[in-house]
Amino acid sequence: MSPKYVFLFIILFLIHGSATASQTNNQKGYEIDHPGPTDMVYFGEVPREPPLSPMQKIRVNNKFFYIYPDVVVPSIQSVYLLENTIIKKDEEVLDIGTGCGIQAIFAAEYAKRVVATDLSIDAVENTMFNAKGHGLENIIEARQGDLFGPIKDGEKFDVIIFSIDYPHDAKSQGLWKVHERFFREVKNYLKPGGRIYYETGLLENFPKVYSMILANGLRIMKLNMYSALKYNREPMALMIIPDPLEVDVPL
Repeated sequence: MSPKYVFLFIILFLIHGSATASQTNNQKGYEIDHPGPTDMVYFGEVPREPPLSPMQKIRVNNKFFYIYPDVVVPSIQSVYLLENTIIKKDEEVLDIGTGCGIQAIFAAEYAKRVVATDLSIDAVENTMFNAKGHGLENIIEARQGDLFGPIKDGEKFDVIIFSIDYPHDAKSQGLWKVHERFFREVKNYLKPGGRIYYETGLLENFPKVYSMILANGLRIMKLNMYSALKYNREPMALMIIPDPLEVDVPL
């Protein structure tokens, strides 16, 4: 079985198992095995009024999230990116590939404004559902579109978070085109002194990622990773900035 299908099987198993655990284990759910300070627990399905399909329910630290059908369920990589992303007070943040809005909602604890984008309209609606649930609808604005397509003329950000799926098998190699476009365009949307938080889940991807970073006048300032052997992944979180040697400095 390919690593992709092994990982999907694990996620489906966790979700199915957590539904039982939530009924028999005093709503404790199934906690993702993660060595960092951030915890994520799956609680299984939550019914909605027909004809709406059930949602998945998870908890990340002290925050509950609901995931619509057809929206990507957060994974161990989501947790690792989250705990390696630092948002300062009153910063403006762009969250690309927001999914159900986890990165955006945690960023909004400190940010003045968060723009959350996703190619999926279901994900955009899901993000606003969760934002309203946390009373953050006046800070978070979700927009549908491809990469920087939803960004308005002149909009720039202190922080850009990139959380789009990465190539993980032979069939998904086309995803590199999305990552290449991101690195090619991202500097146009950063404020002076801005930074990027990026994640990938396989160490074998790093040479390609590093080459894209260097080719586009960027530099890695921080890199954290560990081996999540249980999930056949090696989550990596990078903090990236424009190369200071390529930035014009007034004389």
